[in-house]
Amino acid sequence: MQGAQLPKRKVETLLMETTYGATDSSIINSWKKEAERFASAANKVINEGGSILIPVFSLGKMQEILKMLWQLMEKGKLVKVDIYSGGIARKISRAYDYNRYVVNCEDPEFELTEIPQKDLYEVENFREFFTHSCIVLASSGMMIEGTASFRLAQVWLRQKNSAIFTVGYMEKETPGFIISTAKRGMKIRLSKLSEETEVKCTIKSFRFSAHSLREDLLKVVDKLNPAKVILIHGDPPAIDWVGASILKKDKNRKVYAAEAGKEIRFDE
Repeated sequence: MQGAQLPKRKVETLLMETTYGATDSSIINSWKKEAERFASAANKVINEGGSILIPVFSLGKMQEILKMLWQLMEKGKLVKVDIYSGGIARKISRAYDYNRYVVNCEDPEFELTEIPQKDLYEVENFREFFTHSCIVLASSGMMIEGTASFRLAQVWLRQKNSAIFTVGYMEKETPGFIISTAKRGMKIRLSKLSEETEVKCTIKSFRFSAHSLREDLLKVVDKLNPAKVILIHGDPPAIDWVGASILKKDKNRKVYAAEAGKEIRFDE
Protein backbone atom coordinates (compact mmCIF):
# COMPACT_ATOMS: atom_id res chain seq x y z
CA MET A 1 0.00 0.00 0.00
CA GLN A 2 1.06 3.57 -0.66
CA GLY A 3 0.96 6.27 1.98
CA ALA A 4 -2.32 7.56 3.36
CA GLN A 5 -4.28 10.11 1.36
CA LEU A 6 -5.00 12.90 3.82
CA PRO A 7 -8.35 14.72 3.66
CA LYS A 8 -8.36 18.19 2.15
CA ARG A 9 -11.28 19.50 4.20
CA LYS A 10 -11.04 20.97 7.69
CA VAL A 11 -10.20 18.43 10.41
CA GLU A 12 -11.43 19.26 13.90
CA THR A 13 -10.07 16.22 15.76
CA LEU A 14 -7.12 14.02 14.77
CA LEU A 15 -6.64 10.54 16.26
CA MET A 16 -2.98 9.63 15.75
CA GLU A 17 -0.65 6.75 16.64
CA THR A 18 2.72 7.44 18.28
CA THR A 19 4.61 4.12 18.07
CA TYR A 20 7.98 5.62 17.10
CA GLY A 21 7.56 8.81 19.12
CA ALA A 22 10.49 8.03 21.42
CA THR A 23 12.69 6.48 18.72
CA ASP A 24 15.51 8.40 17.05
CA SER A 25 14.69 8.15 13.34
CA SER A 26 18.37 8.01 12.41
CA ILE A 27 18.64 4.46 13.79
CA ILE A 28 15.72 3.16 11.71
CA ASN A 29 16.77 1.64 8.39
CA SER A 30 14.77 2.18 5.24
CA TRP A 31 12.70 -0.84 4.16
CA LYS A 32 15.13 -1.48 1.29
CA LYS A 33 18.20 -1.42 3.51
CA GLU A 34 16.55 -3.64 6.11
CA ALA A 35 15.52 -6.09 3.37
CA GLU A 36 19.14 -6.35 2.25
CA ARG A 37 20.24 -7.01 5.83
CA PHE A 38 17.52 -9.66 6.10
CA ALA A 39 18.59 -11.35 2.85
CA SER A 40 22.22 -11.51 3.95
CA ALA A 41 21.30 -13.17 7.26
CA ALA A 42 18.78 -15.51 5.63
CA ASN A 43 21.22 -16.68 2.95
CA LYS A 44 23.72 -17.62 5.63
CA VAL A 45 21.17 -19.81 7.41
CA ILE A 46 19.91 -21.41 4.20
CA ASN A 47 23.40 -22.08 2.83
CA GLU A 48 24.19 -23.95 6.04
CA GLY A 49 21.15 -26.17 5.52
CA GLY A 50 18.87 -24.46 8.01
CA SER A 51 15.29 -23.24 7.89
CA ILE A 52 13.81 -19.94 9.03
CA LEU A 53 10.67 -19.31 11.09
CA ILE A 54 9.15 -15.82 10.81
CA PRO A 55 6.26 -15.01 13.16
CA VAL A 56 3.86 -12.58 11.45
CA PHE A 57 0.46 -11.03 11.97
CA SER A 58 -2.05 -12.57 9.56
CA LEU A 59 -3.29 -9.16 8.44
CA GLY A 60 -0.76 -6.86 6.83
CA LYS A 61 2.59 -8.10 8.06
CA MET A 62 2.25 -11.54 6.48
CA GLN A 63 1.41 -10.04 3.09
CA GLU A 64 4.26 -7.51 3.29
CA ILE A 65 6.89 -10.09 4.24
CA LEU A 66 5.62 -12.63 1.70
CA LYS A 67 5.93 -10.09 -1.11
CA MET A 68 9.38 -9.03 0.09
CA LEU A 69 10.64 -12.63 0.22
CA TRP A 70 9.45 -13.36 -3.29
CA GLN A 71 10.88 -10.18 -4.77
CA LEU A 72 14.24 -10.83 -3.12
CA MET A 73 14.21 -14.35 -4.59
CA GLU A 74 13.23 -13.12 -8.04
CA LYS A 75 16.07 -10.59 -7.99
CA GLY A 76 18.56 -13.26 -6.97
CA LYS A 77 19.27 -11.61 -3.62
CA LEU A 78 17.75 -14.45 -1.60
CA VAL A 79 18.23 -18.18 -2.19
CA LYS A 80 15.03 -19.70 -3.58
CA VAL A 81 13.51 -22.13 -1.10
CA ASP A 82 9.99 -23.31 -0.31
CA ILE A 83 7.79 -20.78 1.47
CA TYR A 84 5.18 -22.10 3.90
CA SER A 85 2.13 -20.10 4.99
CA GLY A 86 -1.47 -20.90 5.76
CA GLY A 87 -4.61 -20.36 7.77
CA ILE A 88 -6.51 -17.09 7.77
CA ALA A 89 -3.44 -15.29 6.41
CA ARG A 90 -4.00 -16.97 3.03
CA LYS A 91 -7.63 -15.92 3.00
CA ILE A 92 -6.60 -12.35 3.74
CA SER A 93 -4.08 -12.49 0.88
CA ARG A 94 -6.90 -13.47 -1.47
CA ALA A 95 -8.90 -10.48 -0.21
CA TYR A 96 -5.89 -8.24 -0.90
CA ASP A 97 -5.67 -9.55 -4.47
CA TYR A 98 -9.40 -9.24 -5.09
CA ASN A 99 -9.44 -5.58 -4.00
CA ARG A 100 -6.10 -4.50 -5.41
CA TYR A 101 -7.65 -2.19 -8.03
CA VAL A 102 -9.98 -0.35 -5.64
CA VAL A 103 -7.45 0.65 -2.97
CA ASN A 104 -4.31 2.80 -2.97
CA CYS A 105 -2.15 -0.16 -4.02
CA GLU A 106 1.49 0.40 -4.99
CA ASP A 107 1.51 -2.32 -7.66
CA PRO A 108 -2.02 -3.49 -8.61
CA GLU A 109 -0.65 -6.00 -11.13
CA PHE A 110 1.10 -7.97 -8.38
CA GLU A 111 -0.88 -10.89 -6.88
CA LEU A 112 0.11 -12.47 -3.58
CA THR A 113 -1.69 -15.69 -4.37
CA GLU A 114 0.51 -16.19 -7.44
CA ILE A 115 3.55 -16.65 -5.19
CA PRO A 116 4.29 -20.40 -4.81
CA GLN A 117 3.46 -21.39 -1.23
CA LYS A 118 3.04 -24.62 0.69
CA ASP A 119 0.37 -24.99 3.38
CA LEU A 120 2.04 -25.28 6.77
CA TYR A 121 -1.19 -26.69 8.24
CA GLU A 122 -0.91 -29.74 5.98
CA VAL A 123 2.42 -30.67 7.58
CA GLU A 124 1.78 -33.49 10.06
CA ASN A 125 5.37 -33.87 11.27
CA PHE A 126 7.33 -30.70 11.98
CA ARG A 127 10.53 -32.54 11.04
CA GLU A 128 9.51 -31.92 7.42
CA PHE A 129 10.54 -28.28 7.85
CA PHE A 130 14.12 -29.41 8.43
CA THR A 131 14.51 -32.07 5.74
CA HIS A 132 15.19 -29.22 3.33
CA SER A 133 15.77 -25.50 3.85
CA CYS A 134 12.59 -23.44 3.85
CA ILE A 135 11.02 -20.27 5.18
CA VAL A 136 7.87 -20.52 7.30
CA LEU A 137 5.51 -17.59 7.85
CA ALA A 138 3.29 -18.36 10.83
CA SER A 139 0.93 -16.38 13.02
CA SER A 140 0.72 -14.94 15.57
CA GLY A 141 3.22 -12.15 15.18
CA MET A 142 4.01 -12.10 18.91
CA MET A 143 3.98 -15.91 19.22
CA ILE A 144 1.03 -15.97 21.61
CA GLU A 145 0.67 -19.31 23.39
CA GLY A 146 -1.39 -21.84 21.46
CA THR A 147 -0.79 -20.29 18.03
CA ALA A 148 1.11 -21.83 15.13
CA SER A 149 4.18 -19.63 15.59
CA PHE A 150 4.32 -20.51 19.30
CA ARG A 151 4.18 -24.25 18.63
CA LEU A 152 6.73 -24.04 15.85
CA ALA A 153 9.06 -21.87 17.94
CA GLN A 154 9.25 -24.61 20.56
CA VAL A 155 10.66 -26.89 17.87
CA TRP A 156 12.81 -24.26 16.15
CA LEU A 157 14.63 -23.28 19.34
CA ARG A 158 16.21 -26.74 19.43
CA GLN A 159 17.54 -26.62 15.84
CA LYS A 160 21.21 -25.65 15.79
CA ASN A 161 21.40 -24.73 12.07
CA SER A 162 18.07 -22.95 11.82
CA ALA A 163 16.84 -19.51 12.83
CA ILE A 164 13.91 -17.47 14.10
CA PHE A 165 13.68 -14.02 12.52
CA THR A 166 11.33 -11.51 14.13
CA VAL A 167 10.13 -8.68 11.90
CA GLY A 168 8.05 -6.42 14.11
CA TYR A 169 7.29 -5.02 17.53
CA MET A 170 6.93 -7.40 20.48
CA GLU A 171 5.02 -6.61 23.66
CA LYS A 172 7.19 -7.26 26.71
CA GLU A 173 4.78 -9.76 28.24
CA THR A 174 4.65 -12.03 25.17
CA PRO A 175 6.61 -15.17 24.20
CA GLY A 176 7.73 -13.26 21.11
CA PHE A 177 9.55 -10.71 23.25
CA ILE A 178 11.24 -13.47 25.26
CA ILE A 179 12.49 -15.09 22.05
CA SER A 180 13.48 -11.87 20.28
CA THR A 181 15.70 -10.86 23.21
CA ALA A 182 17.23 -14.32 23.74
CA LYS A 183 20.71 -15.42 22.72
CA ARG A 184 22.07 -18.81 21.71
CA GLY A 185 22.97 -20.84 24.80
CA MET A 186 20.40 -19.15 27.04
CA LYS A 187 17.66 -21.13 28.73
CA ILE A 188 14.20 -19.61 28.39
CA ARG A 189 10.64 -20.42 29.37
CA LEU A 190 7.98 -19.23 26.92
CA SER A 191 5.06 -19.53 29.32
CA LYS A 192 4.27 -20.65 32.85
CA LEU A 193 3.31 -24.09 31.60
CA SER A 194 6.19 -24.49 29.15
CA GLU A 195 9.36 -26.41 29.89
CA GLU A 196 12.63 -24.53 30.09
CA THR A 197 14.33 -24.68 26.70
CA GLU A 198 17.93 -24.06 25.71
CA VAL A 199 18.23 -21.76 22.71
CA LYS A 200 20.22 -23.57 20.03
CA CYS A 201 19.02 -21.74 16.94
CA THR A 202 20.01 -18.32 15.64
CA ILE A 203 17.71 -15.46 16.63
CA LYS A 204 17.71 -12.15 14.76
CA SER A 205 15.39 -9.17 14.86
CA PHE A 206 14.50 -6.95 11.92
CA ARG A 207 12.39 -3.83 11.81
CA PHE A 208 9.83 -3.86 9.00
CA SER A 209 7.37 -1.46 10.49
CA ALA A 210 4.30 0.05 8.89
CA HIS A 211 4.44 2.91 11.42
CA SER A 212 5.49 6.43 10.55
CA LEU A 213 8.66 8.12 11.76
CA ARG A 214 7.99 10.67 14.46
CA GLU A 215 8.89 13.59 12.21
CA ASP A 216 6.34 12.39 9.66
CA LEU A 217 3.66 12.27 12.34
CA LEU A 218 4.32 15.92 13.10
CA LYS A 219 4.03 16.73 9.40
CA VAL A 220 0.53 15.23 9.40
CA VAL A 221 -0.46 17.51 12.27
CA ASP A 222 1.01 20.52 10.45
CA LYS A 223 -0.84 19.71 7.24
CA LEU A 224 -4.25 18.95 8.76
CA ASN A 225 -4.00 21.65 11.46
CA PRO A 226 -6.59 20.07 13.80
CA ALA A 227 -7.88 21.87 16.88
CA LYS A 228 -7.59 18.69 18.93
CA VAL A 229 -5.18 15.73 18.74
CA ILE A 230 -5.72 12.42 20.54
CA LEU A 231 -2.53 10.35 20.85
CA ILE A 232 -2.78 6.55 20.91
CA HIS A 233 -0.79 3.36 20.27
CA GLY A 234 2.49 4.24 21.92
CA ASP A 235 4.21 3.78 25.25
CA PRO A 236 4.35 6.78 27.62
CA PRO A 237 7.74 8.12 26.38
CA ALA A 238 6.49 7.98 22.77
CA ILE A 239 3.26 9.80 23.57
CA ASP A 240 5.14 12.36 25.68
CA TRP A 241 7.58 13.18 22.86
CA VAL A 242 4.89 13.59 20.23
CA GLY A 243 2.62 15.56 22.56
CA ALA A 244 5.39 17.90 23.67
CA SER A 245 6.52 18.45 20.08
CA ILE A 246 2.99 19.34 18.96
CA LEU A 247 2.53 21.81 21.81
CA LYS A 248 5.93 23.36 21.18
CA LYS A 249 4.70 24.44 17.74
CA ASP A 250 1.24 25.51 18.88
CA LYS A 251 0.44 25.91 22.58
CA ASN A 252 -3.22 26.63 21.81
CA ARG A 253 -3.80 23.19 20.29
CA LYS A 254 -5.51 20.68 22.60
CA VAL A 255 -3.55 17.43 22.96
CA TYR A 256 -4.90 14.37 24.76
CA ALA A 257 -3.18 11.09 25.69
CA ALA A 258 -5.63 8.21 25.43
CA GLU A 259 -5.69 5.65 28.25
CA ALA A 260 -7.43 2.29 28.23
CA GLY A 261 -10.80 2.42 29.98
CA LYS A 262 -10.75 6.19 30.49
CA GLU A 263 -13.02 8.73 28.81
CA ILE A 264 -11.73 11.82 27.08
CA ARG A 265 -14.07 14.77 27.49
CA PHE A 266 -13.67 17.78 25.27
CA ASP A 267 -14.25 21.25 26.70
CA GLU A 268 -17.27 22.94 25.19
